[in-house]
Amino acid sequence: MTLPPAAPRVLVTREEPAALADAVARAGGNPVLLPLLVTRWLAFELPGRRAIEDYDWVAFTSARGLEALARRAHEQSAPWPPATRAAAVGDRTAHELQAQGWMPECTSESSTAAGLVECMLQQNIFGARILFPCSAIAEGTLPDGLRRAGASVDVVPVYTTESAWVAAPEQLPFLTSQLAAALSRGCIPTCASPSAVRALVDLASAAGVLDVLRRSTVAVLGPTTATTARDHGLRAVEADGRTLACLARKAVELGRSVPQSS
Repeated sequence: MTLPPAAPRVLVTREEPAALADAVARAGGNPVLLPLLVTRWLAFELPGRRAIEDYDWVAFTSARGLEALARRAHEQSAPWPPATRAAAVGDRTAHELQAQGWMPECTSESSTAAGLVECMLQQNIFGARILFPCSAIAEGTLPDGLRRAGASVDVVPVYTTESAWVAAPEQLPFLTSQLAAALSRGCIPTCASPSAVRALVDLASAAGVLDVLRRSTVAVLGPTTATTARDHGLRAVEADGRTLACLARKAVELGRSVPQSS
């Protein structure tokens, strides 16, 4: 009797792993959860004591920016949702806006800052004042692109992403042992952001398995993440699309060619 092959193991490193883990399971894989990132919220004020309603647009490249504005509005008992037009990167962020009662008037097809710039350029933004609540480590793709089109953009960092062990160093021994064990069992690591790549490399170095990681194949989401992974010496394979489902399918596909140990 021939036993069916074991489901490929896929290492899920996202801060909120449930969505990707579910996608991996639906694709026929076995998700192994190892969240490597945490969000740290930043205190912020809008430039010139402005209110959100003083802007023509608010541009969101992540749901985190939306959550930060919603938190601030709640703390200040400000009206919510604002009357300002909103632009969202991809369907996931657009759905988060809708859940908050804020209907986006511009949603990019691709989940990239460049895609959102292209979408907003169709909205006659010359002379518009745009608020961009973002990560402290966000790239300049969106504000630079909108400014070239004649818009005024206020970039406001509202959160940052850190490795999970920065605020909780006592977790590091557990995380290093879990990563080493996962790699030894043939897990396919996944990274959905450049921050995840850097955290994974740092953890592998701390665990003494960086060479093992570099011999492994890593499934990544998007060209920016792929470039960061390759810059760190990883064998990155980009998902065939920009959704978590695409990332899950690519990771499971890669895992089927890797021997799975018990």
